[in-house]
Amino acid sequence: MVKLSDGDDVFRSLEEVARKHGIQSGAIHWAIGMLQDFEIGFFAPAGYEKKVFEGRHELLAFHGSIALRAEPKFHIHVAVAQRDHTVIGGHLFRATACMMNEICLERFAKIKFNRKRNPKTTLNELEIE
Repeated sequence: MVKLSDGDDVFRSLEEVARKHGIQSGAIHWAIGMLQDFEIGFFAPAGYEKKVFEGRHELLAFHGSIALRAEPKFHIHVAVAQRDHTVIGGHLFRATACMMNEICLERFAKIKFNRKRNPKTTLNELEIE
C-alpha cells in the first residue's frame, strides 16, 4: 500500500516506492483519493490525443501494470469525476496527488514484465517472461 500526500508527483512517487520495495514487475490494483493537474490520453489511429486537466478531480478508477525495467515503467488508466459529476478517463501520462491518494500495488515474484515496441500498433506493449 502507498499513501501519497497533497502535491506529490504520482509517477515519481510510484517509482520510488517500487524501487524501495523491489517491485520490478507488478500490478496497480486500485487507488482512491483525488488528482489534480493531470494529463490523460485516448489512443487514436494517429497516436495519443492528450488533454490536460487542472484542479481537483475525484479518483474513481486507477489501475495498470508495472514494468520497472521498461518504458513506460507504468501503464495506468484512470477514471475521474469532475465537480458536475461527469466522468472522464483515459491513459494517464502525468498527475499530481490532490489531498491524498491510497494506492494498492502487487509485486510479482515469478512473473517478469518488459515492454517491446509493436510496429503494427506503434505501442511499447507488455511482454511477459
